[in-house]
Formats: sequence, C-alpha cells, structure tokens
Amino acid sequence: MNTTLQSNALWNDTTLDADGFYERCDAEGAVRPHWAMVSEEINSLGRQALQERSAAIERFCRENGVTFHAAETPEETNRPWQLSVVPFVIGAGEWSDLSAALAGRTRLLETVLADLLGPQRLIREGVVPGELLWANPSFKRTYHSLEKPQQHLHVTATDLARDADGVWHVTGDRTRAPSGLGYLLENRIITSRVMPTLIRHSNTLRLASFFESLKEHLYSLAASHRDNPRVVLLTPPSGSYREFEDNYLARYLGFTLVQGSDLAVRNGELNLKTLGGLQPIQVLWRHVSDRRCDPLELDPTTREGVTGLLRCVRRRSVEVVNAIGSVLVQTPALLPYLDQAHRFFFGDELKLTSAKTYWCGDPDHRAYVMQHLDSLNFRNAFAVSGGSAITLNQLSQNDREAFLRRLHAKPSDYVAQQRLQFSKTPVWTGNQIEPQKATLRSFQLLTPGGVTVLPGALARVGHDQLELSRSPVSGQMTQDCWVTSDTPVDETKTLLPDSETVIKLRRGGDELPSRVAEHLYWLGRYAERAEAISRVMRTTLARIAGEENWDTLTEVQRLVRTLASMGQIEASFAVEPFVANLPHVEQTLPASVLDRDQPRGLVRTLESVMHNTIAVRGRLSSEAYRIVHRATAELTNSTTASGASSIGIGEAIERVDRLIVDLLALAGLTSESLVRTHAWQFLELGRRIERAEHLCELLVTTLCPATENGKPVCEAVLEVTDSIVTYRSRYKNLVRLAPVIDLLVTDETNPRSLRFQLDHIAALVEKLPTVEGPVGLDAIKRIVLDLQYRITTADPIQLSDTGDDGTLAQLQSVLEQVAEDLPRLAEGINARYLIHTEARQILTGTGR
Repeated sequence: MNTTLQSNALWNDTTLDADGFYERCDAEGAVRPHWAMVSEEINSLGRQALQERSAAIERFCRENGVTFHAAETPEETNRPWQLSVVPFVIGAGEWSDLSAALAGRTRLLETVLADLLGPQRLIREGVVPGELLWANPSFKRTYHSLEKPQQHLHVTATDLARDADGVWHVTGDRTRAPSGLGYLLENRIITSRVMPTLIRHSNTLRLASFFESLKEHLYSLAASHRDNPRVVLLTPPSGSYREFEDNYLARYLGFTLVQGSDLAVRNGELNLKTLGGLQPIQVLWRHVSDRRCDPLELDPTTREGVTGLLRCVRRRSVEVVNAIGSVLVQTPALLPYLDQAHRFFFGDELKLTSAKTYWCGDPDHRAYVMQHLDSLNFRNAFAVSGGSAITLNQLSQNDREAFLRRLHAKPSDYVAQQRLQFSKTPVWTGNQIEPQKATLRSFQLLTPGGVTVLPGALARVGHDQLELSRSPVSGQMTQDCWVTSDTPVDETKTLLPDSETVIKLRRGGDELPSRVAEHLYWLGRYAERAEAISRVMRTTLARIAGEENWDTLTEVQRLVRTLASMGQIEASFAVEPFVANLPHVEQTLPASVLDRDQPRGLVRTLESVMHNTIAVRGRLSSEAYRIVHRATAELTNSTTASGASSIGIGEAIERVDRLIVDLLALAGLTSESLVRTHAWQFLELGRRIERAEHLCELLVTTLCPATENGKPVCEAVLEVTDSIVTYRSRYKNLVRLAPVIDLLVTDETNPRSLRFQLDHIAALVEKLPTVEGPVGLDAIKRIVLDLQYRITTADPIQLSDTGDDGTLAQLQSVLEQVAEDLPRLAEGINARYLIHTEARQILTGTGR
C-alpha cells in the first residue's frame, strides 16, 4: 500500500524538516507500509474520537495511579504519567535487525563487565584507559573482590535515537537497574483498552512472552528451593521515583516487594522478616544503587540496602540481579571504547554503535572536543542521571565561561557527544497530530540461552532532544511502541503456570512482611479516623446550617468541643471562656475541612490513608486504590461549585458526605477482598482500636457532662455513630440514656458499639502469630481481657445514673479507663510485631 501523505486538519505535517527522518512517511511523502493501517484507522476515527480516547487514557492513568516522581526533583510530589493516544510504530522486519544488534551489544556489555570486575584485560592491553575506572566514583574495590557469578547482567536497557539518515544509535546504556519496564507495560495495557481493534488488526507483537521469560529466568537462578523459590524485588524507601513502577512490576510478576528494613542476614543467608519469623530468600532483584546495597561494606549512611548482603553474595546463598558492580558498564565515559572492546573480544565490528562520544579525560579526545565545543553536547562522564545535557551555544556568556572553567579544572568528569537530529513521529496534541522528536528505551533479558529483546520499547516524545536525554521519569509525553507484523501474532502467551505444574495447596499468612503489617495496621487506623472526623463534622455542620439558633443548642457546643479535641479546629474551642474570643464557628468549621496546616486535620489524615495505601498497593485490589485516590482528590479539590476560593457550609457537608461513602466503600471492599490471614487481621486491628478510642472520646465529651435536655445530645451521638436507625427500630422515638448507652457501649451485636470493638479485637489477638518478641503475647491478651471485663460487667442502667452534679460519673470512669488501656494495647502490638521498622544504627563509618 502506498498512501500519500496529506497535510490536513488532523495530520499537521507541514513543519517537517526536509533533511530529517519522519517515522510515518518517507522523503517523498508516502506512508511507510507498517504505518499504513494505523494511519487509516486514525483517519477513520477523526478528531472527536481521538479526543475521547485521549481523555480516556488520562482517566485510566489517574484512576490507576500511574504517576512518576522526577528523580532530579525529589522535593516535588508525584505527577500524572503522560501517554499519547497515537502509538510509535516500527515494522517487524526493521525491529528484527535492531533486536539482533541489541543482543550483540548486550553480550558485549556482559563481557566487558566480567573483565572489569575480573582479569581487567581491557585495561592491561590498553583498550580502555585505566584512569576511566579509577576515576569513576561509582567504582568500589569491594566489587572486584566479590565472588564472581556465572552471569553479571540479567535485565538491561538501551536508549536509542534515530539520526537524520534513519540509522539507530545508542545514546546510553542502563545496566544497574533500568527503570521504565513497568511504565512500558502499563502503556500497553492502557492503549489496548483504548484502541483494542487497531492493536489486534495491526498484528502488534505481544509483550507477555518477555515477562514470562523474565519470571522463569529469575526462578532458575535460585540455588535452593528450585521448585518454588522466593524471589523478592528490593525497592528504595517510600517516596522514591521507583515507587509506582516497582509496586506494579512486583504485583504483575507475583514477586514480593521489599525494602531494606524488611530484610535481615543470619548465618550468611538473606532472609525476609515476616510475622512468622525469618524466611530465606533465593533471588534478590534489586532496584537500589550498587553503593547502597550494604551499609556495612559500602555506604554506611544508607537505609536502602541490608547489612551483610555482600557476605551473602560471597557465600553464593543468594543471587542478586543485576550483580553488584554492574553500574560500571552504564558509565557514559565507557561509550567511546566499546567499539574497540568488541573488536578485542569478538574480532569484528559492533553492529549497534553509540552516538559519537568523547571522554574528556582522554588527551586525544579532549583535543578534539576543545576544537568543536559548539557542535557537541556535554554530559556527566560517570552518572547517567542528574539533568539534561549541556549545549554551550545555548548558555549565557557567564554560564559558558563557568562551565569551561569546570571542564579545564577536571576534564575527566565530562563526556562530549555528537548531536543527533532525532527522528520525528506523529503525536496527538489535543486537537491535531503533529510531528515531535522521539527516543526509545529498549529492554533486554540475558540468559544462559541467549538474549531476549522485548518486542517494543518505552517511547518518549518532545520538541527538544536535550530534554529527551533525561530520565524517562522526568515528565515527557510517552507512547506505546508497536512492533507490527505482516502475519498474525501469537496470542497464547500468559504468566499463568501451565496446567501440569504441581503446586502444594496452602492457606498461610505468616509470610506477611512486618513492614507491610505495619502499613496495613495504620491504613485501618487512619481510614477509621477519617470516617470518624467526617461523621462528627457532618453532624455538626448540618445542625449549624439548620433553622434553629445553633448557639443555644447543647449538642452543637459539645460536638464542636469534640472536633477541637480531635484536632480539627483550634483547641481553645473546647474551653468555654476562650470561645467568645475565637473566630466564628460558621466560618471556622467549613475552612477546617480543607485545612492542610492542621496536623490531625481531615486532609492530613486522608493523605496518611493514601500513603499507607500506596505502601501496600500490591496487597490490595486495584479498586481500593482508586477509591482512596478519588476520595483524596475530591476532598482536596480547590475548585468549589460556586468558583469561590473557600467553601461554605453546604459544600463542606457535601464533601464530607461523599468522603464517608468512599470510606465505607473502602471498608467493604477490604472486608470482602482480603482473605482472613494476618494481612486482614492487622488492617482490622487498626480499624477496631481506632474506632474504640474515638468512641470513648466522643461519649466522654458529649454524654458525660451535665445537661438539662439530653435528647438532642443523644440523637446527635446516635447519628455520629451511625446507630440512630437501629435505635429507632428498637425504641421508636423514646430517647433515654440507658438504651443509648447500652447500644453504644455494652451491646455486643452493634458493629458501632464499644463492646463489639473489644470482642473483635480479642478474636483478632487470638489469631496473631506466636513468634517471640520483646513484648509477650500473654501481656497483650491480658490488656484485652481487662478491657473486655470492664465493659461486659458494666450495667447500662447504672452507667446512665446521674450524680449530684448532673454528670454521668460512672460512665465517664469506665470510658476513661478503657481510653487509658487502648494506647497500651497499641504499643504492645507495635513492640511485638512492628518494632523492626525503627531507624537502624550506623555500624561503620562516619554518620551524618
């Protein structure tokens, strides 16, 4: 098919350079064969359909929580991932040739790394300058002394760009822990949902076989438990730019996601800390820096790795992917010498070459660079991240002179690289398609059987190739890369095990990492806290917005004091003499709904719910994350219905009302989707302890003080505790203290009563692991029994008796005793099961 390019309202191709390479069309304007079907389908969709599909992609990215955290700007919050509705398309024939070249380059990098960490023939024979290795701050002598694995590299990535002549060149290699694989997979899943017919009809090669091979390869690396080894993915602490991707990959591949605090070395073996004790690990897929893997032998200030890991590597008790020290062959300063290294080891030319690169630490290279300063881009010689490349003719005179001074002072810190023009590819911009510069990141899997290249890549597009030289998680628009074939593709690949695999049936829960248990526990607590705040806020605002003069309503005054004691408004609102000098409650309460400055406020509480949800994302259903994400976005949305900068009482009620519905949905979802293992138990423990504490605080503040007319107060409390329907079904409109207290304190059938919470806590504690800890389980059980005893022996009739001063002294005494013991219970659970999450001591070196 030879379709002619037409510059119409949809395809804005008038800005193409005459001497550039355009992915969709050739120099004569004819659509390339592998683009023909895609072009026709996009033409048939039209502008409106593309806008709708683009909006759907944005919605999927937002609902699925596809975010990135720019590595260069750690102070920024997560931002939404950007994915174009128009894919990057490359033909299967061209991809086959490129894959063969990528495989050859991957084998070369493995050979070079084995040499640099071994006999160092390249340095001895003068192929690579020794100074390149000794001057590299990423090189540690410890790497050279480690036990040599059979294979150093397993998963690698290659950054590619096509020059004006259509030839692919490498702009950088990634051999430590390449990022982007998870985003690439999510791009394909989202694009397949939005363009299902086109991706099938275009015979786009599937990705599942690569991930299946990756999973099988990592399993095969285990030295023991070969039938079902424990493979874990080591990710940096929360807040890292890898947070979303590592969660996504671990969940998709079925690996356990761990942080350094989850691991421990015992007797030269790496173990996972779980509620059931230490569990041995056979394979560690690390996504932390080489120098941060072991604070004992490498960086003593780091908290990302695990103390003693290198000892395990020497003993060969764990296989690390990629091998520690693999960072050396992604060094940009090595790029100029790879062609020579290939001739040295294999006797022929490297098929896939780098963009012409010069290491300024080499005198010959430096002489050339100084004569061509304005035609080259400058980069850090030893780091692959840390900002975009530097182009001198784009700098001010002062900045140019400052850079040249740095270059002359320490030339070995820089490489200079030829400027590639970068090919252009169609990108949907919101109302039309226009060409933008493109770069690819391919992924390779190296196994004893050869190199498998993923049939696709992470494509990034933009107007400036300097921006595209930065990390994939720096904010550029991305595209799903389609490798299209002329023949139907295999659609049978899956990550599910084959039917002949024998699996031992089990119903365990002890292997839950303690860190995950802690996040689940606090997820339960914060979610319940957010609901409690919302219910008190809604009931209070509803009465203030009513027809009566709320200043005279006893229940409003007590609810306001409750909100003050819960940290939602100024604490002085709980002290009667101070109230007259404070801002009016009608303005204060609605504003407090969106107040981030309140440490215990609703917004900060919901942010804590989100933080803990992200931390255990692999343990929850995708719907749970969506609920929390939507609830947070809707509550904190600064746009009001009226367009005002602050919200009024009506909108505040609507927002907390929607939040309550979302939190109830989250509670129901976790209850119905989590199996009754320790994961569910810790989530429930957090929820029940928090509800019991809140109930004690609420009843002491509202019911216990003296009042002349207790009916409005009782009704308000029943409404806050979601028990008013139950009360009315039992007692109609007769409101008395004794039945209210019975329903909220001593009724074992009411899910909102104090008795119900304590009974539930007791049942959960009985099922907790019996592994040894600093606090005995018997001590925890004694606290629970004491709590139960106080409530089960309490008589609601006696608790409703008022003293001479009109207060409910007996009820207050019981509630305050329970409120004192609940924190003791929480501390005991934390000390026994969650104590390992405290900060670790520095074992060697000088700490900051």
